[in-house]
Amino acid sequence: MPRQLLNPGAPFCIAMAQQKYLTAEKGLQSAIDGGFTHWYIDGSLLGERAEDWTDARIASLQAKIAASGVQPIFHSNFKAPLGSDVRAFRAAAVEYVEKEIDIASRLGAPLIIHGGCIVGPQRVQEAKAIALAQYLKSVRALAQYAEAQGTDIYLESRANYVNYRIFTDEAQFACVFEHLQAHSNVYCLLDAGHAPVDTRLAAHVVRKYHGLIKGIFFSDTTRAPDIGDYADVVRAIVDTRWKGLVAFEAKAALAELALTFASVSSH
Repeated sequence: MPRQLLNPGAPFCIAMAQQKYLTAEKGLQSAIDGGFTHWYIDGSLLGERAEDWTDARIASLQAKIAASGVQPIFHSNFKAPLGSDVRAFRAAAVEYVEKEIDIASRLGAPLIIHGGCIVGPQRVQEAKAIALAQYLKSVRALAQYAEAQGTDIYLESRANYVNYRIFTDEAQFACVFEHLQAHSNVYCLLDAGHAPVDTRLAAHVVRKYHGLIKGIFFSDTTRAPDIGDYADVVRAIVDTRWKGLVAFEAKAALAELALTFASVSSH
């Protein structure tokens, strides 16, 4: 159930997730204190990686989740090379993420996985095509594994790398979303907020694929557009009546986004 503390100025929000790059336990307490419905567990942090989770720790966190009602979102270690063209690297990455799925399943959390990046290719476009194909192989394997565990997977659409990224342009979105439709437990977490971001593309993705988008997150970090620049994304949200999980990496994003939403709605 959505909490009463959610901002009525942004009625498309049915939940709010907080990410403060804390340990899972401290992050939960911070989310409770802030009135959030969800919080992030970041699998890339020291102490939060797959090998750092014990049965006792999971049981303790399960009890705290049940008592508070605040739900976790597990973010996979973004360093896992799920799009690697080296077969041994990709197989190891899939095996590693399966361990994260085991943890997420026990915590009742979806698992976010990154589109990844490419390291030092000589022929960039060819390397991106290969990486995307390999990534989709990983997604198919992980989707089947997660389905058996009763866990959803959210594919984060952008990785914060300037030159060597996948799942970032219109053709790649179309390819990924075509594959999403084959799995009932795989969705998109649309990053409308990291640099470099084309908010027109993000708005187009919302309009065309809103049924497969589980969440959207915004940013007002120094390398990303100001929240006020997201009017086209918000307009797409309004027009499609999309609802889902909205996350922020921002200083005052909710208040500013609510103003943007109000401005778009009035027109």
